[in-house]
Amino acid sequence: MRKSIFKKHWLLITVIILTAALFWFLTTDNVKVWPLRNTLQYHLLTRWWGLAGEPQSGQTGVLSGNIHNEAKQPIAGAWVLLSRWDGKTYQTRSASDGSYTINGVPAGRYMPVFAAPGYAKMTVGRVKIDEGEENSLNITLTAQTPPQVSPGTAFHLSQPSNISCDSPVKSEAVRQELTFDDAGQANQQTFYYTPITATKNSRLPLLIAVYPGPADTWECASVPLAAQGFAVLGIGPEYSLDPERDVDQLERLRLFARNGLFPGVDPEQIALLGGSYSALHVMLLLQRQPAHVNAAIILGPPTDLFEMRHQLELGNFTPPFGLDKVMVAMGFPDQEPMHYWPYSGAYHLPPSTPPLLIIHSRHDEVVPYQQSELLAANLKLDDIPYELHLTEGDSHYLMSDTGDSREVYRMALDFLKANLKK
Repeated sequence: MRKSIFKKHWLLITVIILTAALFWFLTTDNVKVWPLRNTLQYHLLTRWWGLAGEPQSGQTGVLSGNIHNEAKQPIAGAWVLLSRWDGKTYQTRSASDGSYTINGVPAGRYMPVFAAPGYAKMTVGRVKIDEGEENSLNITLTAQTPPQVSPGTAFHLSQPSNISCDSPVKSEAVRQELTFDDAGQANQQTFYYTPITATKNSRLPLLIAVYPGPADTWECASVPLAAQGFAVLGIGPEYSLDPERDVDQLERLRLFARNGLFPGVDPEQIALLGGSYSALHVMLLLQRQPAHVNAAIILGPPTDLFEMRHQLELGNFTPPFGLDKVMVAMGFPDQEPMHYWPYSGAYHLPPSTPPLLIIHSRHDEVVPYQQSELLAANLKLDDIPYELHLTEGDSHYLMSDTGDSREVYRMALDFLKANLKK
């Protein structure tokens, strides 16, 4: 009898534990779990759609409303974006009175994203769009201040040593390795380069170069820039689905510069450079304190991950290095729009963004060049000064030995000299 009762209780306890574990797996925001969950869901659904057919768009409806702040004042220029499961988006910006309207939205349920510079981004849970109906949704956005990052401690530059490069541009500079306490952790590999002729009393403009890989592998991208009269900080954040910590580290580097810790640097003349994945870090940093940067350069940048996912689902684009699997792991854009939004800088650079140079190859095999065209179109809407250069014959990595890297350097140097005082 006791064994029977124990057996019943054991089965009940097992069912409860398994149910709780399943609920946690389906709902947790743990960055080590949700990519696995999203990948599993994608493969299950696509197999089902292979038998039953993919979800089809039906008749359309309208989403409209007003966007205000907590003081009931209208917010002009706020983005409103809806995404289907395949990344196709429907979007608009609010008018001067805070009103917005998106026409032609296929009937269904969506998680709209609302965002504006200076305000916390937000989404709303499954909003229904009815066929032939105008669906109303009013939103209040709350003010948001940039994250407060501690300046960092234990700042140390190693003894200087001369270093030279033969390609892609023959040049020589002085290199020092930088170490500092990064919020209780060791910083990622960081190098400080200066011209051979620089002294502690020089007033060099600083270029924070954020590379898509370890900084030492991009040394011959930093050295030619330093040889032309710039102080260069080279750093390569790790690839991650949560880039904010790396942006905090870049913020500390900028604080070090503004506090005058780099010898020979003019703390009022700071520019950013990023390429490929690291262009995301540059755009995220520009959202925080754009007034503290004088100019920025981004090369081959992904700027709208919704659109990249859409092209992937259409079969028009399959990125190398397993990046298609990364997008699948991020989840369906209609269910996980906030996983895509931070990587879509085309929608959230503030009007105070400094002059921006965008260079992209028309033959980019990793990030379609249309990503830069999308960014440029949105910059134009806000009258943000920019230059867009589309090159021919280059690969994705514009500052590598392949392609016309000399022309890329020339454009970058011309832009920096025009926007920084030396």
